[in-house]
Amino acid sequence: MNEADKEFLHDMVKQLDDSIRQLVQEEQQLQDKVGDGRTEELQAYWRRELSTEEETEFKKSMDYWDIQLIRVWARLQRVHHSRAEVGQTLMKLTAQSGRPILKRKKS
Repeated sequence: MNEADKEFLHDMVKQLDDSIRQLVQEEQQLQDKVGDGRTEELQAYWRRELSTEEETEFKKSMDYWDIQLIRVWARLQRVHHSRAEVGQTLMKLTAQSGRPILKRKKS
């Protein structure tokens, strides 16, 4: 693997970690806004624990902030998945080469 590829992976890890931190903050702000009870209801909806009828009724009750929180959860899920894939790639490359691929840059 050439240096440009290594640098790209390093930058990707940093960007994904930053995105996760930012989304977690946004998630907390939205949960504070909608309240604990509503957050629990939204989590049940997100985990698909509602029956078809319950889901239909629940969707009718959703407001802007509910939808924003669900969107943050969806983005968090995608970012975590991407971060895991990059981590797996780095582990495979490390195992193949027998030495660390990336060295942390000083921030």
